[in-house]
Amino acid sequence: MNISKVLDAPVTGQPRIGRRSVVAGAAWSVPTVLLVAPAAQAAVSQCTVTGSIQTGPQVSNTMRAICTAQSQWLNPGTLLAIYGVANLPAYLEICNCQNAASWYRWRETDTLSEFQIEVDGVHIDQGSSAAGYRNSFFLPGFGTTGGCKRFALTYRTSVARPTTNTDVSVTFELEKATSSSGPWTNVTTLTVSGTVHRNNSTAAANVDFNTCSAGGSQTRLLRGASSHD
Repeated sequence: MNISKVLDAPVTGQPRIGRRSVVAGAAWSVPTVLLVAPAAQAAVSQCTVTGSIQTGPQVSNTMRAICTAQSQWLNPGTLLAIYGVANLPAYLEICNCQNAASWYRWRETDTLSEFQIEVDGVHIDQGSSAAGYRNSFFLPGFGTTGGCKRFALTYRTSVARPTTNTDVSVTFELEKATSSSGPWTNVTTLTVSGTVHRNNSTAAANVDFNTCSAGGSQTRLLRGASSHD
C-alpha cells in the first residue's frame, strides 16, 4: 500500500488531512501487534498417546539370569548378569493429560512363565497378593507442563531359555484416582509384544538355575498360582 496516497486522498464530507498535519499534531499512533506463543496445554508430544501411557521403543535389553527358587523375590541374587536379550521397551512413561491433578497406579502382566519384569529395579509378582500392581504416585495436570513420570524397565529369567526367540507379550493397565488409596478407575490398557532369547555363549549355556547365588534381598511377595512376571 502507498501510504502517501492514503494520507493525501480526500475523504467525502471531511477536510483532507495531509501528512504534515498529522506529524505536526503528533496525533500519529502506530498500533502494536503482539504475537504471543500459546501456553503449553496438553503437552502435545506426550499426551497424544491414548490414555496418557506409552512405552519406549523396542530395544535389545540385557536379560539377567536368577535361580528358580528366587524367581519371585523383589531383589534376588544374579547367576549371570548378561544371560540373554529381551527385545522389549526399556521404559514406561505415564503423563497426566487432564487439567486436574490425579493419582495413578498400574499393573503389568506378561504371558511367559518364569520371566520377570523389574520396574526401577524392583519386581512385583502378578500372581502375588499385589497382583502386579505398582505403588500409586501423584501427577499434576497437563502432561509435561504439569507432570510426567518415567519408569525404567529391566528383565530377568528364572529358567533356561533357548538361543532362538521366544515370544512374550506384556500388558500395562493404568488406573487413576483422586487419592493415593482410590477408589480406582481404569484409564487405558496397553499391550506390547517382544521376544527373549539366551546368548549363544558358554557362560549362558552353563547357568544352573537350581543353584542360587549369594547376594540379593530375601524380601518377597506371597506367590499365587501364577509363575508369570
